[in-house]
Amino acid sequence: MKLYKSLLFGLLMCGFAACDTTDLERDINSLKDRVEDYEAQVQKLNDDMNIIRVLLDGNKTITSYSFDGTNYTLTLSNGETLTLTQGVVGANYPSITIDEESGNWIIAGKDSGVKAEAEDGKDAPYTPQFKIENENWWVSYDGGVTWTDLGVKATGDPSGESSLISNVTLASDGNSITIKLSDNKSYTIPVVKDLVCEIIEPALADGEMWYIGATGATLKVKVNIQPGDIIRPVVPADWKANIVTPNYTSLSGEQTLEVEVTAPTTASKCVVTIEVNRGVNTVTDEIVARTEIANYWDEYQAGLDVVVGDPDGIHMVINKKDVSLTVKHITNSSSSTDKVIKTEGIYFVDSDAENVSYQRFGLKNLIIIGTDIDKQSKLTISDYFNLGKDGGVGLALKNINMDFASTYSLPYVVNAGSEASVLDYVIFDKCIANLTNAVGTQFNFFQLSAKANIQVKNIIFYSNKFCFNSSTAKVNLMNLASPATGTKFSGYENFVCRNNVFYSPQKGSGLYDFSVLQANLNETQLDAISNLTVNNNTFVNIYSMNAMMRMRAENITSNSNLIWNDYDTDKSRSWLYMTKRSDSAVELKQLELSNNTVYDQTAKGNSWIMIHGNGYRPDNFADYTFNYLDTNPFDGGTFDIQNGVFKVSAAYEGIGASLD
Repeated sequence: MKLYKSLLFGLLMCGFAACDTTDLERDINSLKDRVEDYEAQVQKLNDDMNIIRVLLDGNKTITSYSFDGTNYTLTLSNGETLTLTQGVVGANYPSITIDEESGNWIIAGKDSGVKAEAEDGKDAPYTPQFKIENENWWVSYDGGVTWTDLGVKATGDPSGESSLISNVTLASDGNSITIKLSDNKSYTIPVVKDLVCEIIEPALADGEMWYIGATGATLKVKVNIQPGDIIRPVVPADWKANIVTPNYTSLSGEQTLEVEVTAPTTASKCVVTIEVNRGVNTVTDEIVARTEIANYWDEYQAGLDVVVGDPDGIHMVINKKDVSLTVKHITNSSSSTDKVIKTEGIYFVDSDAENVSYQRFGLKNLIIIGTDIDKQSKLTISDYFNLGKDGGVGLALKNINMDFASTYSLPYVVNAGSEASVLDYVIFDKCIANLTNAVGTQFNFFQLSAKANIQVKNIIFYSNKFCFNSSTAKVNLMNLASPATGTKFSGYENFVCRNNVFYSPQKGSGLYDFSVLQANLNETQLDAISNLTVNNNTFVNIYSMNAMMRMRAENITSNSNLIWNDYDTDKSRSWLYMTKRSDSAVELKQLELSNNTVYDQTAKGNSWIMIHGNGYRPDNFADYTFNYLDTNPFDGGTFDIQNGVFKVSAAYEGIGASLD
C-alpha cells in the first residue's frame, strides 16, 4: 500500500447567499467580494507552495525578515522574497500530498507524474502553480504554460481544518525560523544575514534555460565573502565550471564573481549549481544550462526534450523516457522503402535525405521532425494527411519543407475520415509550404467538413512560412465547415497561430479572400473554441474580405500582427468576425486586440474593419483599432517577396513575425 505524506488539507470558503436581483448595489458588492476572495485564495496557496519548495530544497538561508502582525516577509540567500502566512484562510483548497513511494505530487487525489524534489542529477522540477477559473481550481506543472482543471470547486462551506502552514516560530536569538505544517512536520531555516548566493546573469524567466555554445559562456553570481568561506561551482563530470574572477579569495564583503561554464561537445543538459559554504551553513543557487541545439536527432539520442509547437505556449515534448511510438531516423543512405512514411511513429529526417515521401493512411499518431535546426528537411507530399478514427496524439510536423508534387491538385492538405475521433494535437512548427500549385479553386489547408466530430484539442501553427499564388479563390488555413447531419464539432480547446508568414510572391497581386480560421457555425454545429490566439504574424499581399478569423470563441487574443499590402482591389478588409448565436449573444470572456499594424498602399488602405459589423460586437468595439502606418515598416529591414523573407526595421521590432 502506498503511504502518503499529507501537506495540505481541504479548506472551505463561506458560501454566498442568493442576492435580490433588484438590489444592484448588493449584487455588485457580492461579485467584488467573490473576486477578492478568489485572489486571496490563489495568492495564499501559491505562497504556501513556494515555501514548501524552499523547505524541500533545503539549501537556502534567510538573510532578512519582517513581520507585520499577520504575514512574514522572508528574503532568501538567493535574493528571492517570499510571503508566509500562518493559520486558516477560509477556502476550498484541493488536497496536496507527496507520494512517499514515487516522490510525485498528488494533487486532488491524482498522481501528477511530477517529482516534488530533484533527484539523481535531474533538473529541479517546477513547483505546482494554481489558479481559479470558472469557480474551479486549475493546476500547472510547467510554469504556467499549460493548465489542468482539477474539478475541485473553490466555493463551499467552512470545514474548520488547518491550512498548509499551521505555525511559524522565530527562535529567541533570532537565528532561525521554524515552520510547522499541517501534518505536524517541522522545518527550520537558518537566519544568516550576510550569507548570499544569487545568480544575477543571465537573467532568465521561470523555466527558461541557459544555452551554451561551443566556446562556453559566463555567468555572474552575487556573494558576500567572509574569511573562511568556500565558494565553488558544481557541474557534472562532462561539464566544466571555474571561477574566473582574479584573486577572488582575497576579496571581502559583497562581490560579483564571474564563473565560466564549458559544455561537452555532444548534446547535453545539466544544472549548474553555485555553492557558498560558511561553517555549518551551505547555501546555493542554480541555473539549468544546455548545449545549443544543432540537431534534433542528437538531442533526442542524448535523452533531451524536443519541443514541438509553440515553446512559449501550447506544445508537445518528445523524449526517450516518454515515447511509446516507434522511432525511426531517416538518412540519405536509408533504403527507398524506409524513406516512405506510411505507418504511425516518430520520424527524424535528415536535411540531406533525398526522395523522402509520405503515403496516406488513417493516422492517429504521426510526428515528423527535420533534424537540422538550420535547414528544413524535404518531404514530398503527393497525397493528403488523413486523420484516422479512435484518436491519439495526432499529427505534428516540425522543421519540414512540404514539397508538393507537381501533380498535387487536392483542395486540402489535412483532412479526416467520416468517423468520430479525439486527437490531442495537429501541429505545424517551423515548416515551409509552397502552395502555388495547389490553389486554383477553393482551398483549405486543414479541412473538416461534413464529418462526424473530429475533436482536435490543440491546433498549433507556429513559425511557419506559407506561400500562395495570386488567386480569386477562397483560401482558408483552417476550415471548420458544417458537420455531418446530427453531429456537432466539439472539444476544440486551443487554436494558436503565432509567428507565421503568409505571402504571395509578387508585388501588385495576391489573395483577397483568405482566412486564418473559418468556422462560420452557430451553437448547434460547433461548441465555442476555448482559446483563440493569433499573434505576431506577417501577411504580405494576403488579406480577407470575410474576416481573417470567423468563429465563436470564449477567449480571443490577437496582438501585434502586421499586414503589408500593395494589392489594389476594391474588396473590403476585415479582421475578426464573431459568429452570432441564435440569441444574438456570444460566450465571450476575454477579448484582447492590440498593436495590429497595417501598411496598405491602396485606396482602401485606412478602411480595415477590426470587428465585423455583421457578427457580434461588444459594446466597446470602437475601442479596438488598427495602427495605420505611413512609412514602410520593412525600410531598413529586409523585404524579399520572392523568397518570403521579411524583417521589419528596428523601429517596428515586436510587430509581425520574426523568422530566422
